[in-house]
Amino acid sequence: MLTRNVQLNIRVTPEEKRLFEQAATRCGLTLSQYIRMRLHNQMPRQLPNADYRQVLDALTALYHKGNTPEVQREILDTLLTVQRAVTVPQKEE
Repeated sequence: MLTRNVQLNIRVTPEEKRLFEQAATRCGLTLSQYIRMRLHNQMPRQLPNADYRQVLDALTALYHKGNTPEVQREILDTLLTVQRAVTVPQKEE
């Protein structure tokens, strides 16, 4: 695991700081996490809303209902596809 013990200080305006903090909060990240992701050309995604959680819960419940292995595989593939589409950071070009 990386040990992050070097501090970096930058100067920004109060408005820039507010915007950084808002962006990090929307993504459920600390300011440091958000800035490091942006440094690596990753665009963090905003935290999904409650509807997203309900859809995942419904798919998970359906998966555990004793379906055939083929149906379970299809549900799991759908679940993972939805999860990746909503939560995995996008790479910027």
